[in-house]
Amino acid sequence: MKRILCVLICAAMAVCARAEGSHGAELRFLSFDGGGHVYTVEIGDPSVLACEGERDYRGEDPELVDGASFDQLFRFTGLAPGRTAVNVYGRSPILENDDHAYTATVDDALNVTLEPLRAISTFFLSRNGEIYYDSYHITREPDGYRVSVSDGEAQGIDGASMEALMGVIDKYGLEGWDGFDGSTPYVLDGEGFWLEFTLTDGTHVQARGDNAFPEEYFPAMGEIWRILENAEIGETEEETMKLTIGGEAVPVTWEENESVEALKTLAPLEIELSMYGGFEQVGPIGQSLPRDDKQTTTAAGDIVLYSGNQIVVFYGSNSWAYTRLGHVDLPAADMARLLGNGDVTIAIQ
Repeated sequence: MKRILCVLICAAMAVCARAEGSHGAELRFLSFDGGGHVYTVEIGDPSVLACEGERDYRGEDPELVDGASFDQLFRFTGLAPGRTAVNVYGRSPILENDDHAYTATVDDALNVTLEPLRAISTFFLSRNGEIYYDSYHITREPDGYRVSVSDGEAQGIDGASMEALMGVIDKYGLEGWDGFDGSTPYVLDGEGFWLEFTLTDGTHVQARGDNAFPEEYFPAMGEIWRILENAEIGETEEETMKLTIGGEAVPVTWEENESVEALKTLAPLEIELSMYGGFEQVGPIGQSLPRDDKQTTTAAGDIVLYSGNQIVVFYGSNSWAYTRLGHVDLPAADMARLLGNGDVTIAIQ
């Protein structure tokens, strides 16, 4: 099924809230600038639902206020009656992942309703005792779940095992373990544990014990351990860069060159573009990249590096010396719609 992404770079520390309105729905994050999450909204069926985002700094000038706070809004508009999945992925270099999942329903009047879904977002388990146990740190990613075993390199873990873990959480009511922190001293050959997980409906649970355990600990832990020990774990393919134009995800074929590799190291990155010449939008990257300029005649959808430090996205054609970065795989009419109606912001992740 075709999917569409709506990306804005945000620094968020608040829980996402849901609001319903006439012909639309809204997700809101209380956020601040500086090292925070990049939020990606993934819509399963873009023929049913559209997404756009904006920031409200509430009167503050973000250029003058270090770490300026703002409200991050994602607005959803119904395009056709139907149902589709909506996934929100929050990523940060300094904060834990913040993921949310919804089922979006669009009725005949194009009113939008978002209903939260329950799935594992992050899962951490450390267990110790007379017997050695591995630790597991699992995260939910756009291309599937990944697990780091005993602080090793993150690898893929099969979805069926994650569904089984979610089943144990529901079966034994592990949400009720939240806040458990017990200790029984002077016990020989006992065990301790640390369990922490978040769900895509906003649930967060943290529990730990040293020879003290919450209700139904041993049957629940036994099932969890069997699932993890029998899970299919293997390497995942390297993710490619994603690009959005004005909050709308676009499919891109990237070049294989030093310039693109250097650009990857800067992601996540947000660049303000400006219209130029009636055929392109151009904006500063913020630093110079390796370049291999060649005389090039561009076409709508081409992405190039200009002068080593500016990125250009075309909705028309021009001839100049550029380094090719990639191509947006959309018709010329779509590129004109995205780029030909005023300055835009692009996000690279």
